[in-house]
Parts: sequence; structure tokens; C-alpha cells
Amino acid sequence: MRRVFGLALAFLTVSVASAGIGWVLHAPKHDVGEYAVHRLVAIRQQLEEAEPGYVLIAGDSQAELQSPSERVCGAPIVNAGVSGATAAVYAGLLPELEFPVRAGTAILTIGTNDLIGKKKPLAPDVADRFEQEVAGIVARFKAVSDRVVVTAVPPLWRELADEFEAKAVDAYSERIKALCTRIGCRYADPFSELRDGETGFGLPGANRNGLHLTRYRPMLRNLAATLCPDAASAP
Repeated sequence: MRRVFGLALAFLTVSVASAGIGWVLHAPKHDVGEYAVHRLVAIRQQLEEAEPGYVLIAGDSQAELQSPSERVCGAPIVNAGVSGATAAVYAGLLPELEFPVRAGTAILTIGTNDLIGKKKPLAPDVADRFEQEVAGIVARFKAVSDRVVVTAVPPLWRELADEFEAKAVDAYSERIKALCTRIGCRYADPFSELRDGETGFGLPGANRNGLHLTRYRPMLRNLAATLCPDAASAP
């Protein structure tokens, strides 16, 4: 009996230890469309009450997890991130939003959900579509803000190598950089200190659950250092 109990306890210990990886790899599917319907209600409310010159944080969950209580270059944040959104999904949501108050800066972080391996993100036609969707988002933001910043794609958790195409992190980031040079937005990489070289993965401790960063406040500090290096109110 003791031997059986000991084996059961050992199995339970291993199961708990691996729960984090298992939860990420086998989490229930996220219905982006259904979630966006509810999320847009909150975004619209923030946009209606925004202060002139606010900073618009836009994109996928990497944007939505930014705290709206923070400030960038002394300006308040309106968080318009939608978890689970690809570039195509986010571009499709923009017509549902109105911007009654002009933003000082729009910061777009997108691409993580476009890197799922089965979507073949490195295929030229797939990467071209991604670039076209980002260009459309940038064009919309240029019409409602004084400047548009598009960030690099954040690094991935190494345990997701079988689910996501890590090489596309750098490939898509380079496409974004070239796109901004071509159409007039600003490229920034606030994740540079979190990257494990050019692998597309993050350094140990950089990611909390695979797709998301352990801490998001440093990202805002890095962006502020780039956008307003002399601002005493930068976070």
C-alpha cells in the first residue's frame, strides 16, 4: 500500500510541475470574434472619454495587457488591444471604432497570433498578407493620431517551438521595420533586451506562459526612452 501511495504521489508531483506547459499547449480555444464584441464596448468608452494627445495602445494581447493606469511621455493611455487578434482580425475590427479625440501617438503591437506554425507564416504569400494588413492598420492610425509607432514582434517561450514558427518573429519584425520606412511610421523594438539572440525566443524568465511577457512595464519604459528621451514624466 505504501509503495502504491508513493507512486501516486510521485505522479501527482510530476503532473503539477508540468501543468504550466500543459495548460498553454492545450488551453481551450479563444473565440476572438465573440470576445471582440465585448471588448469593443470598453474600447469605445475609453475613446469617447480620452484626453487630447493620449497614447493609443493597439494590437493583440501584448497590447491589451498593458496597464491603462500607466502614462507614456506624460500622456494617458487608451488601451485598444484585443487578445487573440491577428493582423487581419484587428484590421477588420478598426472600422467598428470611432476616434472623436485625436491621439498624440498610436503604438501597434501585432503579429504573435500570426506565427502559429500551421498557418505557415514564412510562406511568401502569407507574410505578404500580414504586411498588407499591418499597412492598412497604420494608414487608419495615421489619420487619427500625430504619429504611429509599430513595435517588433515580441519573443516566444521556447516550449512553444512545436506550436509556433519562432523564425518568423525576426522575419516579421524586419518586414514591419521595412514597411515603416516605406509608408512613414516609426519602428521600435522595446523587447530587444528580452531576446535570446536571433532565435525568436525569449531569455529565461522573459515569458510568463508562452506568449505573454512576465512584465510589461519595462516595455513602456523602453518605448518612452525612444519616443521622449528627455521627458521627465516618462515611466
